[in-house]
Amino acid sequence: MKNSQIPVAILVRVSTAKQETARQISELEQYAATKGYEVVEVCEEKISGSAQDDDRHGLRRAEELALGGKIKKVLVHEVSRLARKNSVVHEFVETLEESGVSLYWHAQGIETLLPNGKRNPYHVGVARRNGTQ
Repeated sequence: MKNSQIPVAILVRVSTAKQETARQISELEQYAATKGYEVVEVCEEKISGSAQDDDRHGLRRAEELALGGKIKKVLVHEVSRLARKNSVVHEFVETLEESGVSLYWHAQGIETLLPNGKRNPYHVGVARRNGTQ
């Protein structure tokens, strides 16, 4: 990894095995490339957003990378790709923020943390409008 590159994980989810994650991955990889980010890992799930936490292997893997200091950002296509349960989204964002890792919501074009590491107050309003907090 070059010193100038920020390590990121891409987190994608679809609800059924018949659906594809390729579009989400492609758009997030393109975004990462334009920003000069290093994609450390793509965490992919084909599971309902309301599944039990123990079954959310992609979400848990992104948390592990954050807690282990391996990444500085998690890129997700949109808020609903995280989970359908508000509590799961809240817990995930809190875990990331406590680790100094920002969550980037591509469709909304915002991050949970500002460049100075402080919470972005705008993301709370967007999350509420999208029904996730």
